[in-house]
Amino acid sequence: MDRSAVTPLGYHRSRIQVPSLQPDHHIGMSPFVAFVIGSGQNIGDSTAAALKAQGYKVAVGSRKPAVEERQRDGYFPVAMEAHNPEGVKAAFAHVNAELGPPSVVVFNTGLSVTAPVPEDPLSLPLEAFQRQTAVASAVYAAAQEALVGFRSDALKGMNKTFIITGNPLPWLPADVLPIYFGLNIQKLILWRLMEFFSGAYSKEQARFYFATLVGEKGGVIEDVSAFPTSGPQHAQVYLDLIARADQTDWDYRFTLDGKQWAN
Repeated sequence: MDRSAVTPLGYHRSRIQVPSLQPDHHIGMSPFVAFVIGSGQNIGDSTAAALKAQGYKVAVGSRKPAVEERQRDGYFPVAMEAHNPEGVKAAFAHVNAELGPPSVVVFNTGLSVTAPVPEDPLSLPLEAFQRQTAVASAVYAAAQEALVGFRSDALKGMNKTFIITGNPLPWLPADVLPIYFGLNIQKLILWRLMEFFSGAYSKEQARFYFATLVGEKGGVIEDVSAFPTSGPQHAQVYLDLIARADQTDWDYRFTLDGKQWAN
């Protein structure tokens, strides 16, 4: 079955709050463009609101955006299939044409289909496995499109940031949450992509992150009920990463207080 809003490994919806910004996080009123792919009411909306408060023109991508409402709120809504590479490419073309190339891209969506028998991973139908791993191709397409913009004259000399909203599955033992086998493989691929990209493009002022909210021990947060309202913490951490002049840890883990987790 599909599970799109279940646990801290998934994608909850909650009331949006804009994080309180510190003066040194101010990016300034400017024609900067950000593209938030997956604008749910928790992390996506909080991040979009925080970027807009910093003066960004913010494109928000989702399958069926509330166009008039989004426009009234000052966003540029984009209807897109975020799990389809061609849909991602078309969405970037639309944003580039209407707003210009984004210097910030946040990929905040995923797909989880659970196996009928959690302890039997091969009970997951092949089609369901392919749907989940296809998300990695969509992220790859998004990174390619983002890099074209990052290298454009419009963004010359600027910091550029690509962030994936991660989860702890890539480094948890396989037997901890076997029900999320497909999502685990999906996130594991994205985790490795960010490692490759962060090393390859840091000299071009392009930073890539797999940013994950973790518990005190580095795994799933202890109080899972806090996840549906963690959007402001995610947004603040994302702003911190965007404001940095250098590439910090590509595998960026943080706790509910917004601080980087220290192993």
